[in-house]
Amino acid sequence: MSSFPSYNLRDYQSEMKSWLDEAWKKHRHVMVQMPAGTGKTHLMAAVIRENAEWGNVLIVAHRMELIEQIASTLRRFGIEHGLIVRSSATDECRPVMVASIQTLAKRVGTIRFRPGLVVVDEAHHALAKTYRMLWDKWMDARFLGLTATPCRMNEKPFTDLFDTLLQSWNISEFIDKGWLSDFEYVSVNPDSRIMRQIASLEKRGADGDYQTKEMATVMDSPDSVRHLFDSYRHFADGRKGIVYAIDRAHAGHIAEYYSRCGVSCCVIDGKTPLKERVRLVDDYRMGRVRVLVSVDCFSEGFDCPEVEFIQLARPTLSLSKYLQQVGRGMRVSRGKSHVLILDQVGLYQTFGLPTDDRDWERMFRGRQAGKGNQEALHGVVLRDCRSDKTLVNLEMVHIKRRGERHEGLEVFMQNRKYGVMMDGNVTCRAVFENMERIGAPYFSMATYPYYVFRSKKTIIDGRGVDLQANLYGSVEQHGDFFKGHDLHGNVVYWDARGGRYYPVLPEIVYAGKFELTKVGHRYMLRQQTAGLNFECTNEDIYVGKQLMVMRDVLIVKHDLSNPYRVYGYMGDGVLVGNQKNPLLGNYMLMRDDGTVLRYYLDLPWNVMNKPDMKLMRFKKIE
Repeated sequence: MSSFPSYNLRDYQSEMKSWLDEAWKKHRHVMVQMPAGTGKTHLMAAVIRENAEWGNVLIVAHRMELIEQIASTLRRFGIEHGLIVRSSATDECRPVMVASIQTLAKRVGTIRFRPGLVVVDEAHHALAKTYRMLWDKWMDARFLGLTATPCRMNEKPFTDLFDTLLQSWNISEFIDKGWLSDFEYVSVNPDSRIMRQIASLEKRGADGDYQTKEMATVMDSPDSVRHLFDSYRHFADGRKGIVYAIDRAHAGHIAEYYSRCGVSCCVIDGKTPLKERVRLVDDYRMGRVRVLVSVDCFSEGFDCPEVEFIQLARPTLSLSKYLQQVGRGMRVSRGKSHVLILDQVGLYQTFGLPTDDRDWERMFRGRQAGKGNQEALHGVVLRDCRSDKTLVNLEMVHIKRRGERHEGLEVFMQNRKYGVMMDGNVTCRAVFENMERIGAPYFSMATYPYYVFRSKKTIIDGRGVDLQANLYGSVEQHGDFFKGHDLHGNVVYWDARGGRYYPVLPEIVYAGKFELTKVGHRYMLRQQTAGLNFECTNEDIYVGKQLMVMRDVLIVKHDLSNPYRVYGYMGDGVLVGNQKNPLLGNYMLMRDDGTVLRYYLDLPWNVMNKPDMKLMRFKKIE
């Protein structure tokens, strides 16, 4: 999609500008939330150009890349401006000034500039002390805060600085309408070595995120760097993109390994001199550098639509950092169908997908922290296909391609436990330690964590339902029967269709349309049915076309869950209690095909205790 003219706003930007005009009728301090890559600086420029009556404008940002981007946008809108940055003399004669917050904080006592509007870019940083002095210095000015992520890890509200929050569309809607790039998400396996390393991180920095030193100590190793490159080569070979590293040393190790393997790569961080940074970014734009390895750089405000992949190699608990980083790849560009997100540190399991709905209003008001949940709430699906076997070997699993549907039975992992879902609906929660696929009609054998003396195993059927088997030790499949041990260590055979345990493998006997199990001379109805869970001999079993009598209980083939008590026999029928239609009588006479001959209020005089085989069409089981 080609870039739009500088004097035109997109529909959602015009909509937001209208909301701003209305908000400023009631409030002086307004925060605007728009996803990364949707043109917040263009909205800002339009607001400045069309509200000249407010007087001077001060725009504040915290990185040179942001300041350069803002200045470029202002030039496209024909807005004259000056700079207040470390390398420039203060020019207070221009009606619009773009300032570095660091430089501004040092010069605030000498600045005579009086803005009617103060714009804070990346306003999720506004709670810092250096920003608060803006409100103290210019109490009469209007304030506009722009951010993609109005949240803080410490759950602090923004309501001390801003009166209200205006929210734009969610990311899914921007993708659907073509304003943001589609994405494919590949994440590290929840049960991988990398995730175990991240789970071991205990120390936290001053901001509540993982401590950088501990992250680097645990995760910056030759094996992990090699795994990063293997994943890049397998999924993103030849594409342009950004790798987010832990610290400068980690970034150097990544860039060195990628370069040694033939990939043009460079490191940029906050300590990279400005001229060198500009040169390296230009080399990247021109294709002379394919991969930028960044340390807390280019996570905010980096405007380069040609980013074709994002590789996350730095764990974080910050929702803001996560969305800012993946957002760098979601700008649209010609020939780019989607951006590939290679999540090497399991951020998906902490935050979900970039398109997940988030309650920004609650975070803005300090009622919810913008912090990841370390208890993995988002499952990853492990599919049975050839390509995913390769993913698992790389300790990576495919999460989602846009528009993809979950169909049939699939295994998923959540918080390092396995579960099952059918057509995208969870049928077995992620509570199993292991999941072993078995043949149809059964789906898998699953292992529960068990603390008594060994793991308990169960069987998942072809609908994804846990059949609640209690088997221990090694388990062998014999058709519908599974040989294992009970809790006391005795060998048992569990019938997956009947749900019963046997000391030996039973024989299956077909009596008309009924299935029985036979052990020695004893028979049982194979399906567990209330009132029929007992053994009997062949002397007590009579079978009709649709009926079977076992001792003094009768069952109908199409209604096994409703057995009838047998009161006796009359001619060619069985007299049973009438439990379905008691208004017709207390008893009913049923034929061998399941039809009812007649109803009785009382027991008839000619009822027999035993069937007369000469009159009845029932057969005695052999």
